[in-house]
Amino acid sequence: MIIQRKKLKIGIIGIGNVGLQVLKDIQSNDKINKFLNVEKILVRDKDKYLNILESEFGVDSPVLEKLTDDFNNFINSDIDTVVELIGGSNPAKEYVKEALNYKKNVVTANKEIIASSIEDLTSSAILNNVKIRFEAAVGAGIPLIEVLIDMLKQNKISKITGIINGTSNYILSSMHNSNKSFDESLKEAQNLGFAESDPTNDIGGFDAMYKASILGSIAFGGKVPIESIAVKGIENLSQKDISYSKELGFVIKLLAVSENKSSKIYSKVAPYLVPENHPLAKVSDNYNAIEIKGDLVGNLWFQGQGAGKLSTTSAVIGDLLGIENSTSGNLALEDNELNFLSDDETVGKKYIRLNVEDKFGVLEKIAGIFSRNKVSIASVIQKEVDAKGLADLVIMTHESLENNLKNSLDEIQKLNFIKEDPKTFEIYKL
Repeated sequence: MIIQRKKLKIGIIGIGNVGLQVLKDIQSNDKINKFLNVEKILVRDKDKYLNILESEFGVDSPVLEKLTDDFNNFINSDIDTVVELIGGSNPAKEYVKEALNYKKNVVTANKEIIASSIEDLTSSAILNNVKIRFEAAVGAGIPLIEVLIDMLKQNKISKITGIINGTSNYILSSMHNSNKSFDESLKEAQNLGFAESDPTNDIGGFDAMYKASILGSIAFGGKVPIESIAVKGIENLSQKDISYSKELGFVIKLLAVSENKSSKIYSKVAPYLVPENHPLAKVSDNYNAIEIKGDLVGNLWFQGQGAGKLSTTSAVIGDLLGIENSTSGNLALEDNELNFLSDDETVGKKYIRLNVEDKFGVLEKIAGIFSRNKVSIASVIQKEVDAKGLADLVIMTHESLENNLKNSLDEIQKLNFIKEDPKTFEIYKL
């Protein structure tokens, strides 16, 4: 017996880079449009996007008739699935909520609204007997959410570690492999379409923060709010630290780490020094990689492109094609109140760079401050003195309490021979 698959009637909200690519792929690919049909396209400026669609599909294309700037016209049509691709918080969240209440399935790539409202939106989908899928909101082309939910059927997840922002990884790879400056690497990423004209969300660590919140909420069975995640971006990273870390046998990567430590959840997004022989150190360009640790399955590894319209389009269309039999579309968070570990309570090793005057007693004073605050130094390397009589001290610590380290650096920064703000980076623990 052959079961005929229902053809979904799609309504797309927003036809920017990704939205337009989704539309083009559905219209042109017979393997896809056999199951998907775009019925409506909602935009803010109808005249503007009419011109865009005319240039893409021709002035006589039936696609033009699907365009509307009236949400009521859009939501009251016979579409059964809404694809939200405008990004940002509002009006995207209102559109998604309204679509669910109108008993429409939803596919979205919007990590901001999923991170902030995952409980509300998934509960609304279940209440209205529809599905919400958001694979593209986390790993772009990596099919991660579905696998994670399936893992939870038989595994307890204890840790998720990953490179989950393709833009920052491209920048760091360019700085490491080509010895380019941060600004040069960022410009290159923008020219290739891997970075937005305003890259704040990516280089500031906020994009990875939203994704870490989503993954942690699913993995640990309760909402991991973005406020509980310690965040540090790469915007102040210099080529000096890339070079020094390379000399020490490390590669700097922006990692998101979420861990269940003795029934307390700890999440952090920050640049880490990763040993050069570790698989994460070898993930280059705009690629993402995520490692999930389960109590039965052990460590699972996922890798794929994490930035760019094509990988995101792949995830969106995959969500649409799989919406009828998906596991992730039925996600319901347990009503658990999670306990969280603050950043100050954590223990770890650090790389610290201090720019100092090259004079007698400097190292003794710095070491004394660390000692009083119970921070143990593993090694110190002094780099060459420059023409101004200044030198970089590169200090590696043993495992120390984060709060003790912060107190040490607060004292050190006030010393008159310190000429720049201290630069600190986590050292990845294997």
